[in-house]
Amino acid sequence: MLAQSYTRLDLLVVDDGSRDATAQVLDRYADRVTVLSQAPAGVYVARNRGLRHATGELVAFMDSDDVWHRHRLAAQLELMRRPAVGLVFGDAAHVRPGVTTASPARTSFAVTPPRRGRVAEHFVWGNFVPTITVLARRSCLEEVGGFATSHRMSADYLTWFRIALRHELAYVPQVVADYTVHGDGISHDLGCALQARIELFEEELERTSDPAARALIQRLLFVLGLHLALAAARGRAAAVQAPWGTARACLAALPAHSRASASAQFVLRQAGIRARRGLRARLSGALTTCY
Repeated sequence: MLAQSYTRLDLLVVDDGSRDATAQVLDRYADRVTVLSQAPAGVYVARNRGLRHATGELVAFMDSDDVWHRHRLAAQLELMRRPAVGLVFGDAAHVRPGVTTASPARTSFAVTPPRRGRVAEHFVWGNFVPTITVLARRSCLEEVGGFATSHRMSADYLTWFRIALRHELAYVPQVVADYTVHGDGISHDLGCALQARIELFEEELERTSDPAARALIQRLLFVLGLHLALAAARGRAAAVQAPWGTARACLAALPAHSRASASAQFVLRQAGIRARRGLRARLSGALTTCY
């Protein structure tokens, strides 16, 4: 972060009850960062606290094990000149600690293709905004209430969806950050992640009165239900109590007359994703052979 080519930064570090050498490391940068310490409360409580203390017009986020590329902010700032844009993001490379490979890293955009403009409807199919790459207007984050703190994961999905209902989104196509993937990380548990998303959006549906927004949330829950059913069938939802019952409840959230078309779209999208993954794997193998 301190190596950014854009240097007009206010740096806030929220120490969420760390028990390592974080405090000693931060002492070395005392003249460049503001440290906010708290008892362990989770990433979303920490982000909300940082947001409350932020004074700049724009806000970006970084977790302790992730990395911004040097020109990350400079590449995105131009897109924020349009007042209609509430949030800008970019691609992120998925890296594993201590692992170096000759083949290109998997990226967020390769997993879930990005969208720009008024794109709330595209969140039905997944969260295509990598949090490590977000540059958002502070006013937009405050407008939607920051991050929900009822769950340890997936609240960023809901926040970006809320912003997309009100504002345009834009993105830069290049990789602007490295996202560290841990095999034992909380976001690696697919079943628990899906359950958190379902509960967050079920709560959002209860709070929402706008018919158009309700229709999107119902469709989103339907898709999450299909994903949970697939995860359960593949043995990746073992930590979720009654995953099949939860999946059925999600499917019932969508009116019956819309379920057939939504299911067909889901199947086509899944087939497309698997085709793209197969192509990338073949290309990666060719690149590795030539390396």
